[in-house]
Amino acid sequence: MRMSAAKLVGALVVGGLMLGSTGCGAVDAATGGKKSTACKNIESELRTFSTSASVTSPDGASTAAQKFTDTAAKVRSEGQNAGGDVETAATAFAGDLDKSAEMLRKLSSGDFSSAGQPNTADLQQHGNDLADACGFSGFRLGG
Repeated sequence: MRMSAAKLVGALVVGGLMLGSTGCGAVDAATGGKKSTACKNIESELRTFSTSASVTSPDGASTAAQKFTDTAAKVRSEGQNAGGDVETAATAFAGDLDKSAEMLRKLSSGDFSSAGQPNTADLQQHGNDLADACGFSGFRLGG
């Protein structure tokens, strides 16, 4: 059974990416606030993404793909600003978003054979790793 682009995006972001920030902890004090700022920016970006990355029509898949790509770039950049475990986790999570965007692009162009399936397990694991690195509580992917 083939999954429509709308159902695919829905499956990836059902319930959204919900983050409840508790700050980045005492380690951040030693880094001059870069980690805290980066984590707050990542949280903000993911909140925006979770409310905007939906597809209401098959044509919307390419728009959603661009949102995935843009979010991945911002998460990756903020991770680089933070460094350390945040950078590692942000890079992995951004890579998952990029893979999802590529899959959506293929689906929107009618390429169902090579689009593949989303790896939601990796997306969730890397999202949880990012939540741990930033000290987010209540992180959840999906419903």
